[in-house]
Amino acid sequence: MLRCPTCGNHYPSDVQFCSVDQTALQADPTIAGDNSFDPLIGHTLDEKYQIEQRLGIGGMGTVYRARHLLIDRLVAVKVLNQRLFEDESARLRFQREAKAAGRLQHLNAVAVTDFGQTAEGYVYIVMELLEGRTLREILAKEAPLETARAVSMMLQAAAAVAAAHEAGVIHRDLKPANILVTQSADSPSVVKVLDFGIAKVAAETLDEDEPNTLTQMGAMVGTPRYMSPEQCSGLELTPASDVYSLGVILYEMLTGMAPFSGQTPIAIAVKHASEYPRPPKEIVASIPDELENVVLHALEKDPQDRPANAAEFRHELLDLTTKLGLEHHALVSSPDLAALRVAGVESPSGRLVVDLSRLREGRVLTSGTSEVTVVRPPGEFSKEGTVASFSRMEIGLDRRRTSRNLLVAGFVLVVLVLSGVAFLVRRSLVSSAPAAANANVELLPSPTPSPSPSPSPTATPEPKASQTPTPTPEKKRGKVGSFVNKVKRILKKPF
Repeated sequence: MLRCPTCGNHYPSDVQFCSVDQTALQADPTIAGDNSFDPLIGHTLDEKYQIEQRLGIGGMGTVYRARHLLIDRLVAVKVLNQRLFEDESARLRFQREAKAAGRLQHLNAVAVTDFGQTAEGYVYIVMELLEGRTLREILAKEAPLETARAVSMMLQAAAAVAAAHEAGVIHRDLKPANILVTQSADSPSVVKVLDFGIAKVAAETLDEDEPNTLTQMGAMVGTPRYMSPEQCSGLELTPASDVYSLGVILYEMLTGMAPFSGQTPIAIAVKHASEYPRPPKEIVASIPDELENVVLHALEKDPQDRPANAAEFRHELLDLTTKLGLEHHALVSSPDLAALRVAGVESPSGRLVVDLSRLREGRVLTSGTSEVTVVRPPGEFSKEGTVASFSRMEIGLDRRRTSRNLLVAGFVLVVLVLSGVAFLVRRSLVSSAPAAANANVELLPSPTPSPSPSPSPTATPEPKASQTPTPTPEKKRGKVGSFVNKVKRILKKPF
């Protein structure tokens, strides 16, 4: 791993120049050398965590890949650097990192599972083992990033910082090197915010008083290239300071360069406090105007002019993402029942079919398929007698009344069909009866005439008609009308 002598950023061995200030990179003396020279390789901490490989080194500690011997699981272990073993303030700050990270339960924040100190004096933190690249490595090779990709990463990072702010924690050292982007073959990229080593825990959330030596006024702690003006001046910090750092990171992702650079940390700090950044669109013209406004809003000099915390900053960015139609994989809040009822139609089977295009209009969901089916718990979506109106159809939400109406309508339909069939059969039988009688008459043999004249010839007897009287057309129409009237009376009755 290489290090920039100007800004102190670390880069992989295949990078030759610093992406921030174009300074030639040098080997970091604290990391140079083979892992075999590290005394912790192969060592077991507290008879539980066997150190296997060194992954990286930071200002306060070295990160190793280790194996939890009791459950045979790979973990990441951060061990306090040896040069800080005797520094009580560093020990307390390291412990505070474990406390700050341990309070966060968020998908985009690294999970801390253990903290301890061995008999040999090693102080360590156990975290989940993550596979991926830091944002610093990504920017060194691929900056500037495409707009949708940059916004998607920032939404996830801001979500983790928002969770920290909610827990009373101010990170104070947000930078690309502390943002890890994990990637797997079957899922989108997941952003993880790391290293709460100098995090400030709000005093009102502590169970015990915090030593003043850790947060003295006038002390500049952090990475100058990403520090807020008030942090560069050593003033008291608020969550808006982290918002400024997020704005600097987003600026660099979109443009490929930090808003301020200099030969020394002090020179950079002065620019943060006194100069305004160059508009991002002057560097990359394809950046949307609305996105530029969000970035510059986060980079305001006065903390009161910025979003108050990471949640507000993320809300601005998420609204813009929805407006521009950018794809992202950030978590969004689930729609409530009222929103589902407005955008959905309940089927007779009790399912609510939701049109997601209508949900998007209400900014409830921002991605997905065109339709989703949600199983309704009984009695949860509606009350007795209420009817929901929709643009395409209206349907009552009372399932009992709907089922009864369908049953009666089906019964009436069956009666009508059977009545029609019976009518046709009867009509066919009646019309065929005279034809059959005439056929019988024609089949009778004709009488043979007598050769001698007779004064009174005998008439041929006529065939006798059927004993059952044939109904007249007026009577048939009367019966059909009576049946139709009965059906009308049934349909007019309230269900």
